[in-house]
Order: sequence, then C-alpha cells, then structure tokens
Amino acid sequence: MKINLVILVTLFVAALCSCGSTPMANNVATVKPTPLPSIVSPASSTPVPTPSTPKNGDYNGKGIVTKVAPESPSIELNHEEIKGMMPAMQMEFFVSDKKLLNGVKVGDKVDFVVRYKDATETIVGIKKAQ
Repeated sequence: MKINLVILVTLFVAALCSCGSTPMANNVATVKPTPLPSIVSPASSTPVPTPSTPKNGDYNGKGIVTKVAPESPSIELNHEEIKGMMPAMQMEFFVSDKKLLNGVKVGDKVDFVVRYKDATETIVGIKKAQ
C-alpha cells in the first residue's frame, strides 16, 4: 500500500507540474526591442546647409547693448544676424580697447564692427546708431 501511495503522490505532482500551456523553461517573456526613430530627410531635394567657419576679417553688425563691463573690457549685445559670421543672438564680446565703451550704456542701439580672427571675435569699433 505504501508503494501505491508513493506512485499516487508522484503522479499527482507530475500532473501539477504539467498544468499550464508551456513548460517552465519556456515561461520567459520575449521582449522585442523598440526601433529607434529614424532621421527624416527634408521633403525637398535641396541640401541642408552646414554651418561654416567665417573667414578672418571685419564684419558689420547692429544690436542693442545689454551689459557694459569696462573692467573686462567687454560688452554684451543682443545683435541681429552678422552676415557671413553668425546668426542673431545675445552674447558678450571682448573689445580691443576699453575706450570704445566710453559713452555706451545699456539700452543703446549700436552699430559695431567685430573682427573675426582665428575663431576669436573682438569688437574693434562701436557707435550709437542714428
């Protein structure tokens, strides 16, 4: 009778283990990777311009003074696009001579000349706009 009980328990355990749709070894979730978004090309066939390095030289600009720092000496300008050099933005420029800052104050509209030389921009001329 003990043997029948052992066989009965073994069959019962085997029946419990076989319940379910898949064996335990396959009871692992399969995760598919999410594809990365692709870069969409422009609708037109016109190539997208790449930023270029300006040529060394002097460039004319227009802007509004947002900060004057004679101790640096530098000036911060909210300037329009400087053609051939950079887009419109607000940035600080060093000045070649702090005397250029005499009479210039925050809020003034100015015309200026910025010298680009070997990746450095320096204001070499500035005057109040008319």
